[in-house]
Amino acid sequence: MTVLLVEGITDVNLVRYIYSQIDNTFDFYDFEAPKKGTKSKVITFSNKKNVNLQIINLKGQDNLPFALEELLNPIEESIDKTAIISDADSDFKNSKELVEKAIKNSKINSDKFTMFLTPNNSDIGNLETLLLSSLDKESIPQLQCFQAYKKCLEDKITDIEKRAIDKHEVEAYIKFSQNPRNRNQAQFSFIDSNGDTGLWDLTKEEFIPIVRFVESILKVKK
Repeated sequence: MTVLLVEGITDVNLVRYIYSQIDNTFDFYDFEAPKKGTKSKVITFSNKKNVNLQIINLKGQDNLPFALEELLNPIEESIDKTAIISDADSDFKNSKELVEKAIKNSKINSDKFTMFLTPNNSDIGNLETLLLSSLDKESIPQLQCFQAYKKCLEDKITDIEKRAIDKHEVEAYIKFSQNPRNRNQAQFSFIDSNGDTGLWDLTKEEFIPIVRFVESILKVKK
């Protein structure tokens, strides 16, 4: 079994989107969440075509120790590979050490683990950093407008959280896109009821590190 643990639902949907591009037989909706109404600390997305593939939405980085110790440890013998995608945030080294500590405390064989820290497994930041870095802001009207708003916030509000600003910038891009057939939340911006939204280009160099990582984890040998 291969298990991929990620911080939140937007990460889940980016992984599903990358997976859908690996092979023309793979689909975004191959990974399904439990039926609505199911409550749990974390959410497991199972693959309809391959029972040996799972994505776990941790619903927050703090739930990584719980998922490793309570969900994966009891079934370690059936797990061949475990991957973790987590945010580097403002301290890459510290974020990496927190993941390594959770792995060590879980007592699962560390050889079964691999990790990726967004945005690119080398710099500080998060998923929003990655998404924004892939955009040509100078050619996108709503992002040109957003820069003035962003500067005003930074000038007027002390200690404003950069992640909060980045999240709203991503939402502005989505909501005011030329073909805004999706909601403004990033989690809905990859695939919607009409298919690929076309808002993100996985061939952009900024996406290459995470695309290669996900492909190495979820690619199914035929």
